[in-house]
Amino acid sequence: MRITTELKPTAAQSRSLADAKPTISNYVWKPQPCGLTREELRKIVLEQLG
Repeated sequence: MRITTELKPTAAQSRSLADAKPTISNYVWKPQPCGLTREELRKIVLEQLG
């Protein structure tokens, strides 16, 4: 039994890059507080980095 799969491009892949306009967002990202101090965050990062 021979199974063949045909891959078709998605809509995003088939769009021409010349016609595509970059998306512009009015939303400005702001970090949310996590409740940890800078020292606690540094300790966690140092643990992860080894």
